[in-house]
Amino acid sequence: MSQEQSMRFLKKVGWVAINALVALALLARYVSAEQDSSPESLYKQAIEADDRGDVQRAIALYQELLKKQPASVEARTNLGVALAKTGRYDEATAQYREALKRDPRNPIVRLNLALSEYKQADFQLAASELEDLRKEHPENGQSLYLLADCYLRLGRNSEVVELLEPGYQAHPEDRAIDYALGTALLREGKLQQGEAVIDRILKEGDTAEANFLMGEAQFAAGDNRAAAATLRRALELDPSMAGCWSLYGHALLNNDDFEGAAVAFRRALEIEPSDFSANLYLGSILRRGGKASDAVPYLEKALRQRPISPEVRFQIAAANAALGKLDDARTEFERIEQEFPDFLEVHVQLAALYARLKLKQESERERAIVLRLNEKARGSEPRPKP
Repeated sequence: MSQEQSMRFLKKVGWVAINALVALALLARYVSAEQDSSPESLYKQAIEADDRGDVQRAIALYQELLKKQPASVEARTNLGVALAKTGRYDEATAQYREALKRDPRNPIVRLNLALSEYKQADFQLAASELEDLRKEHPENGQSLYLLADCYLRLGRNSEVVELLEPGYQAHPEDRAIDYALGTALLREGKLQQGEAVIDRILKEGDTAEANFLMGEAQFAAGDNRAAAATLRRALELDPSMAGCWSLYGHALLNNDDFEGAAVAFRRALEIEPSDFSANLYLGSILRRGGKASDAVPYLEKALRQRPISPEVRFQIAAANAALGKLDDARTEFERIEQEFPDFLEVHVQLAALYARLKLKQESERERAIVLRLNEKARGSEPRPKP
């Protein structure tokens, strides 16, 4: 090898060595940063990971931090938020509950817990948390709207009115209050008061919200055909409203359009899988259409939301009867009969069920009750003038 070739080789080796040293230095700095596992560093790294959208990395860092500082309410709350971002609401809820054990009066944690329960369609638990939160922080607007929505979803309409009516006049531009209060008043049968609230929305013109509330007023008044047309217009303007699809389905159902109602309920559930009415009525349509096994998942979801609802319990019992689970059906029908002795359909189902079980005396007794209730219903109807 000539002297000139040797010099070129040494220079080449030298640059390789320098590049290697630089790479090693950078690697050392990276490893050093990664190995800096102090709580302060872990918290900073987790915040940075979350800010750049690396939620999974943030979750791992918060979990590592909490091994070192399990009492950190802030880290545990941030972990809950990160978990919620990935849809892991049950884990987020657990983190918020643990944080509340250490700081029971923390309003941010309690609001996050309520939001997590709300996202899991556990509206009863969410409402309970929000009620406690509002006792200490009545000025919190977000908790007010969320609690009103929980009450609406639970069918607790009088409590929506009680919650929102006092501040209604003080918020003339707040359409969230108008919508929730107007809906609750209509559902309570207070049509005149409800229409007064709705007028504030109607003044804005042909909007989806205005048509939705007008359709609800027509539905509450028993005009199902007009309600269906108005609700259809609302959905043309905004097809993303799950509650509107659900009410539209109910109006179609009352017009005996079972196929159209089923389509509407399915659309509602695509947007909001926890919609109580859509689950209940779609399950009912499927059950009556001879698809009891398909109906059960929808009915069970509705039951989880309102476990004492006689309508849901009746539908599940009827589905069980159709599926041949006669003992389960009988037990539930008899419970409902004791609690609601004038529930006509329960007696109809029991008469048929007892006949299947070869219980002739019990079946005849239920048939007699059905005849009596039918006579009572006819007697309460207005008679034509002679």
